[in-house]
Parts: sequence; structure tokens; C-alpha cells
Amino acid sequence: MLAFSAMIDPLRMANWLSGKPLYEWVLLSRDGAAVPAANGISVAVDHSLGSAQRLPTLVVAASYDHEDLATSDVLAVLRRWSSFGSAIGALDNGTFVLASAGLLDGYRATAHWEMLESYIESFPRVTFSQDLFVVDRDRFTAAGGTSGLDMMLSLLRLRHGDELANKAADEFVYSRIRDPGDSQRLKLRERLRGINPRLTRAVEAMEANLEESVRTETFAEAAGVSPRELERQFKRWLKTTPGAYYRGLRLDRARQLLRQTDLTIIDIAFRCGFGSAAHFTRSFSSRFGQPPSAERRPRP
Repeated sequence: MLAFSAMIDPLRMANWLSGKPLYEWVLLSRDGAAVPAANGISVAVDHSLGSAQRLPTLVVAASYDHEDLATSDVLAVLRRWSSFGSAIGALDNGTFVLASAGLLDGYRATAHWEMLESYIESFPRVTFSQDLFVVDRDRFTAAGGTSGLDMMLSLLRLRHGDELANKAADEFVYSRIRDPGDSQRLKLRERLRGINPRLTRAVEAMEANLEESVRTETFAEAAGVSPRELERQFKRWLKTTPGAYYRGLRLDRARQLLRQTDLTIIDIAFRCGFGSAAHFTRSFSSRFGQPPSAERRPRP
């Protein structure tokens, strides 16, 4: 329900703030019957999917029942709407439905962080990202939860300017419109605060040293533990090694610089602690599924 409302209410707010009918929407279900949300509240709809008139944009919303929704009749309707030229998007596990229809093949997309790994395995023709939301040509996907709010506020900003988008955010008591590349999950030090302060100190030391490759012993010293104990703590709490986690932080920083600056790839590699462009490119491609140069492609 939260994810569903987060996508619709910014449109309602845009209409109210502007005093104009900028947007309108209809709700569809497979058979035209009301749909129960995960919290038990039933949502009435306007039409069945098959009987609805052509719309310029269609958004598929799905939750825990996403595999049951990817039926042959639903997929056929989605493919037909795509052939009409409709822009098609997905919210939360609606990404699974679009991918099952083949409508994300050759596109970038995102999904809820819990499902990303399985989707990457199931749909190799889709370039999945950990982003909050992704807009790629006539496809758009949001990870779920409040990410739809950020996506729609970004849409308002793009179409109507900063003033309307910021006013809408203020009405929602939303202090910052997040960028697509912001993390889906709470930052690690916030998740671990009060649970494992030594591991938190190690991570904070890593985040403060992203411009050079620092040895694990330095972070163990900052945490007040031996390197072997730090290895054990990372494996217990994060299911990885200190070196792999630290490399991931530097690659995440490199991705931000690629998107937000005009620095050359080699400059970014050096600024993020990589000794050569080749090493940086291999590491980046392994983490994100595409080379650093792909982050520089113009996107709508």
C-alpha cells in the first residue's frame, strides 16, 4: 500500500498545487475485482486489464504474489500495450512481471534489493541496477517502498520545474528528493549502531579513506581489534571480507563521480584508489555488470 500510494499521491498533489488537471489515472486489475493489499485493505479498481482503453502510460504494481500475476493473459496484454507505444513501468515486484513478458530485454531496470540477485539470474537480458529507480527510454522501474515517491517527484521536477516538485515534497513532509543512485538500504553504520560499534568504526574509517587503497590492518587498528578478528566480524555481520567491502565502497564512489562529474575515467580510478584504468574497469564491470564508460551514456 505504501509503494502504491507513493506513486499516485505526487500526481494528486501536482494537480492540487497547480490548480490544473495535470494528471489523471485509472486503476486496473486482472479481472476488474478489488485488490487486497498486503495490509488487508482492499483497493477498488475502475476496469479489468483486458477491457481498459489504451493509455499513454501503464504501471504494473505487485508485491509478494508477483509470480502468480505473470500469467499468459496478463503478459499478452502487456505486450499488446507495448506494441501500441505506451510507456510501461513497474513498481516493486512488478518488475518481475514486465521482465517475464520480455518487455525489459535490452533495458536497464531495478527492483527491491531482496529480489535483485534472483532477478539477475532469471533475466539475463535485463541490465539490473541497485538504484532506487531507473528510467530508460520508455521503461521505468522503482524498487518499492518510498522509491516511487522519489521517482514521481523527479518526474514533476523534470516536467514542471523545481518549484512544483519542492512544494509537493514539502506537503509530504519529505525533506529531500533522493537521486536514482541513492542506496535502497539504510547505511551500514546506521544499521549497526549500538549493535557492533567496533565494526561501525572500521566502516567509518573505510568511508574516510576512499581516495587510496588502505590495508586491512589500518582499519582493524581504527576498530581496536586484530585483523583476524575484523575478518571474523565482517564475515559474521556482512557475509563478506573487509577488503571486498572496502573495494565496494570505492566503486560506489567511482560510480557517483562518473555520473556527476566530467572527470576522466583514469582520474576517477586514481581518486578511488585504483592503480590502473584496467584494474578499475574490471572491478567496476564485475560489480555493476557494465563498464565505467556505460555510466556516461546520455539517459532520458
